[in-house]
Amino acid sequence: MLKLHWIELFLRSIPEMFLVIWGITILAKKAFSIKKYILLGIIMGVIAFFTRNLPIYFGVHTIIILIFTIIIMIIAGIPIITSIYSTLIMSLILSLSEFLNIFVLNFFNIDTSIDIVNINPIKKCLLGIPSLIILFLVIIILHYILKRGEKIKNVSD
Repeated sequence: MLKLHWIELFLRSIPEMFLVIWGITILAKKAFSIKKYILLGIIMGVIAFFTRNLPIYFGVHTIIILIFTIIIMIIAGIPIITSIYSTLIMSLILSLSEFLNIFVLNFFNIDTSIDIVNINPIKKCLLGIPSLIILFLVIIILHYILKRGEKIKNVSD
């Protein structure tokens, strides 16, 4: 079970879900209004926060969050198959950004062997910022590649 502080809801969970939902909408080629986007980000952030606080084995919460994300994206108007593959791709990208975060922290000689459960919640959120930045950059690159692919496809037609 992860022990999360409420500050992590605002500094990590909600911003992460904003990025994940943005990535899903890019992959699904579906646009949401700003109000709907903010509402979905907050709902998913709260769901992720409380799911991570459940007394379950580490990793099970990830599957539960994926299922909730797929369901909420379907409710928001993304087709089921598109919702599934977009959510799974974003989950993979998020995992890779977390993995790269460890390399970034090690590059700057920041000790990553510390017990993540016992450190200050603000410090924990600060250590996670590089992964959010990496995720943001990957989403921007993905958006550019998909837009460029559409332009090339339209020109060839």
